[in-house]
Amino acid sequence: MQDTTKKQWLKFFINELVSFTALFAILGGIIYLSFRESIYKNINTGLYGQRTEILRSQKRAKVGGDNIHQYQSRSTPPPTNNATFRTNALVFNSRGQIENSGMIGQGAFAAFQGIKLVKRNLNQVKGLEITTSIGSRESNHYFMTLLIKVPKTSANPSYAGKYVLILQNIDADLLAVQSFKKSLATTLLIFWALAIAIAYMLSRMSMRPILVSWRKQKEFSANAAHELRTPITVIQNQMEYLLTKPKRQIMDEAVSISTALDEVNHMQTLIKRLLMLSRGDANIVQIQPKNVDLKSWTHKITNIYQPLAESRHKHLEIDTLDTGTASFDPDLMYQAVVILLDNALKYTPEDGLIKLATKRAYNKLIVSVSDSGPGIPDADKKQIFERFYRVDQSRNAKTGGNGLGLAIAKFIVQQHHGKIDVRDNLPHGTTFVISVPIGQGRRAATKK
Repeated sequence: MQDTTKKQWLKFFINELVSFTALFAILGGIIYLSFRESIYKNINTGLYGQRTEILRSQKRAKVGGDNIHQYQSRSTPPPTNNATFRTNALVFNSRGQIENSGMIGQGAFAAFQGIKLVKRNLNQVKGLEITTSIGSRESNHYFMTLLIKVPKTSANPSYAGKYVLILQNIDADLLAVQSFKKSLATTLLIFWALAIAIAYMLSRMSMRPILVSWRKQKEFSANAAHELRTPITVIQNQMEYLLTKPKRQIMDEAVSISTALDEVNHMQTLIKRLLMLSRGDANIVQIQPKNVDLKSWTHKITNIYQPLAESRHKHLEIDTLDTGTASFDPDLMYQAVVILLDNALKYTPEDGLIKLATKRAYNKLIVSVSDSGPGIPDADKKQIFERFYRVDQSRNAKTGGNGLGLAIAKFIVQQHHGKIDVRDNLPHGTTFVISVPIGQGRRAATKK
């Protein structure tokens, strides 16, 4: 099942990888298209601005002067391999011949002389590629063009009644677009890799508690099955043995019957504890706080365990320093304290001392249970509250423990928003301390 969980995580991560890739691709595409659209929009704006200037009715300076229209450039040197063209204009007559070759320079005209008049492109922005040669080396230059027809009524005789092809060189713009595209791709690739790395780490971190929880659940199921299988096996063996003695009386097989009943009680206790933990995992268990008289509640516990300790030749010392009432769930807290006392009775040797102390401090109920047993190693103290954890497997097998008691005690204390700690009881032994908030409560009245 753990392999299945890992496969599901891998599938989830691959889906996240695809999602991140698609997201960054869409984001990069939107940014790139927006930038390119902005570049071409500026180019088109320039072309239409030139058209407006050409179609103005205001008469310009004489053709051939130094202050001719901006696209009527002075002599332009022959283009080099890295040369870029400025904005130019080709004036065609009705026969498609270029009439302003002198105004655009010999080098530029040599590149433009192959351009033909295409009347169907009138008032349309078109792309144009021109190849220039310098020796054996060729270079391509790119233009955006706009063909217009100047009315005969134009005040500028150079354009009146002619076709004018406005050429805007876009080599620098295309270079900027390509550079931006490469920079954008590199940036998005880097951030994509960072995002994937972060997603991987976060997914691993988020899956770790799930895998740990699954491991614990798997161990819990295996341990529960083992704990249930043991008493069932004992009961089955005892019943099969009794079937081999059909004529024996009950008194003759009292030991076998008592053994079977003990295992039934052990199994019932285990099932109750498993049920409580499962209900707790499902958030079904809810505490029912009541106003509890501390003295009566403590006496209820001691009335049971005082004679039980004496029957096992052990000493139980009671230390109750507070009286009055406090608000908590008496049944659940009783169960938690009983679990601690059961453990203390199991592991305290004969003539050993067990101490139960209750007191109220800073609106908290403090219950401590100490024993004089072998104690708990420091390495095990952090794990003893885990389900089915046992400090000594052989010793717990002898005492009949199932490793659920302390887990339930911790669960009960947590339900009361309290905490439970384990400490050394010097010179030897263990002390468990429960601390739960109980509110102000009410102290017993003192008679004068």
